[in-house]
Amino acid sequence: MRSKSLRFHFLILYVLLAVISGIVVPVLCVRLSTNAFRDYQIRRRQEDLENLAESLTRLYYEEGGKWQIRRIMDILHPAPQWIGMKVTLIDENKNEVFSIIPNQMMHRREYIHESETKSEHTTIKLGSNNIIGTLEIERRIPSGRIEYEFLSYLMRYTLAGALITVIAACGFGYMVAENLSRPVIRAIKRTKRISRGDYETDDESGLVGIRELDALTNGVEDLGRSLSSQEKLRRRLMTDVAHELRTPLTVAITQIEAVADGILEATPERLNMCLNEMNRLGELIKNVEALSRLEGEASVIHRENTDMKNFLENAVESFTPVFAKSDIKLKSELENNISCEIDRDKFRHIIDNLLSNALRYTNAGGKVQVKLFRKNCDAIIEVSDTGIGISKEDLPNIFERFYRADESRTRVTGGSGVGLAIVKAAVDAHGGNITVESVKGEGSTFRISKASEVLL
Repeated sequence: MRSKSLRFHFLILYVLLAVISGIVVPVLCVRLSTNAFRDYQIRRRQEDLENLAESLTRLYYEEGGKWQIRRIMDILHPAPQWIGMKVTLIDENKNEVFSIIPNQMMHRREYIHESETKSEHTTIKLGSNNIIGTLEIERRIPSGRIEYEFLSYLMRYTLAGALITVIAACGFGYMVAENLSRPVIRAIKRTKRISRGDYETDDESGLVGIRELDALTNGVEDLGRSLSSQEKLRRRLMTDVAHELRTPLTVAITQIEAVADGILEATPERLNMCLNEMNRLGELIKNVEALSRLEGEASVIHRENTDMKNFLENAVESFTPVFAKSDIKLKSELENNISCEIDRDKFRHIIDNLLSNALRYTNAGGKVQVKLFRKNCDAIIEVSDTGIGISKEDLPNIFERFYRADESRTRVTGGSGVGLAIVKAAVDAHGGNITVESVKGEGSTFRISKASEVLL
């Protein structure tokens, strides 16, 4: 079965609603109005007949108990409501006193529609206590031109209004269907472009003021931007990796080629230099792999409710011998009863990176402190050092991949420029936030905030 467009379905829906509201409902209203009008006619005729009966009764007694035809004609002839009716007066002895047929009372332009064959008979007795006669009336419904024309006009104008309603509904339905289907069609075209690798956003917003359709449009644009960001990340990662791998690889190859060509002697020092470059290369590859997983959100965070004090105590204890060997004091100040939902392995990697950086950039005799405290509903972890610090110019870029400040992050220290980028990606994956405060020559403080719970 061939599928129909959204525009077609909306248009059909509007036409059906227009037919129901513009034809079916008005026809029913006309039918009810016609019946109500005829009921009104009947009630009005009945009231006129009762008034006629009272007039004839008074006339009978005014004439001394006799029926005067001339006087009766005076009562009936000028009254237009008796046009088109057969009126018969019968006395108390069952004798016909007076009778008038419709043609005698009708004006030349008055007529009874021939297609209407229904008639109505009414009998009214005259006199209050004693019966002095009977008045018999026979009439058709409708009984004259005015009534018939009124009903004809009512039906004609109702059908004309219904036709106009249907046409207007089709026009408005087409415009509404066009407005509703346009963002859907644009979203379809946009997704096809995204599937072909075209991630650039549309110049037109495509918003129509309808919440669901605007959400669809924004969702497709967000998808395009996200995929564009991932593509830029991939290309940038490839460029950065190629750049960073080139240096240690070039050094090692140059040394090995020189030894192989007999230019340089294969001394233990020279071989050790090549080994260090290879180790550095391996470490860089491992860090880049971890960074790629975290930034690309390919890794899965396995969250566990963790007592942060015990978690940090274990991390600090494992680094204590290393800090003692470097003559750097490592202290901790940890509050009790604070827990967080974290991936313990990945969060331990965060703490290890921060402590390793603090150790690397703090001179002997310095101090590194780890703090844990609660602020509002967040657990705050601070790693502070009295190291060489970071300049204001470098602070905005320290979480960028492969970034190293001129002094604080030189190749001599062995830093690859990937550690803090991994820390930032891991903190973001946990839904936390990391900031840094630093003064050149005085030290740095890295602060992690993470939603927490209070242990009871």
